[in-house]
Amino acid sequence: MGRRWLTAFVAFALAFLSLPLGAMPAAATSPDLVISQIYGGGGNSGAQFKNDFIELFNRGTSAVSLNGKSVQYATTTGALGANGLMTLLPNVVLGVGQYFLVQEAAGAGTTLPPLPAPDAIGAINMSAMGAKVALVNSTAALGCSSSATCAAVASLIIDLIGYDGATFFEGTAAPTLSNTTAALRGNGGCVDTDNNAADFAASAPAPRNSASPTHFCVGDVAPAVASTTPTNGASGVGVSSNITITFTEPVDAAVGWYDITCASGPRTASVTGGPTTFTLDPSTDFATDESCTATIFAAKVTNQDLIDPPDNMDAN
Repeated sequence: MGRRWLTAFVAFALAFLSLPLGAMPAAATSPDLVISQIYGGGGNSGAQFKNDFIELFNRGTSAVSLNGKSVQYATTTGALGANGLMTLLPNVVLGVGQYFLVQEAAGAGTTLPPLPAPDAIGAINMSAMGAKVALVNSTAALGCSSSATCAAVASLIIDLIGYDGATFFEGTAAPTLSNTTAALRGNGGCVDTDNNAADFAASAPAPRNSASPTHFCVGDVAPAVASTTPTNGASGVGVSSNITITFTEPVDAAVGWYDITCASGPRTASVTGGPTTFTLDPSTDFATDESCTATIFAAKVTNQDLIDPPDNMDAN
């Protein structure tokens, strides 16, 4: 039987911006998600890593969901995402200043060092010399190859990089790459002028994943609750359900950081997970057809980065 569930969690609206794209300067920068690094020399002669990779970064001021998004690849003249050249992104939340590493295909040099633990795994065999990579707000292949042919789906493209002879890019194409160089977005991923040549530099690959230190583009921001399961106001939730809380960044949760109060009385719970996602397993099942409120106390939750203030959540 079900029950009603009321929560007092902080809610966040997730905003996405589409970019005007093509072989000309674009008009607006990405407020949050960008491609921060690409490397297509994985496993090749002289390579530093076994696999190719695409790195994403949240340069904004609030958490962003990757649900329903993909990274799509094409050769210099090819069509984005065609023939399966795309990797679907998982339903996770990327916190402010957090990186996300998408591992792609391995080259012939299988004895080379592996990448840091990837956050997602695809099978795209990327070129070390020239290609196009797009971050797309869709799980369907775009199938277009230029600013003209992609005009109808330009609103789905969150970010784009084209390099070394690519037919599609932002502003001017990014620098030529090689087996020993990756394209890295400036200032740890913060720079975004919508000009690939200005935003990216060729340098030794330095892959970063979601466990890497966060990098803030506009100073620190307070930690907050990004999402919960059950969601705020959910009903018909099983009486034996757990509660999952995901914060916008890694946090330390002190004793007494949460409270669960129901019509039938308070609930204690065992806590697992962290430092970003925590699971509360109530010691006693909830009663049928009751309302419950779960509260996170701001004073008990602090971020793990060393850029303070802010350190605690802004509000319960």
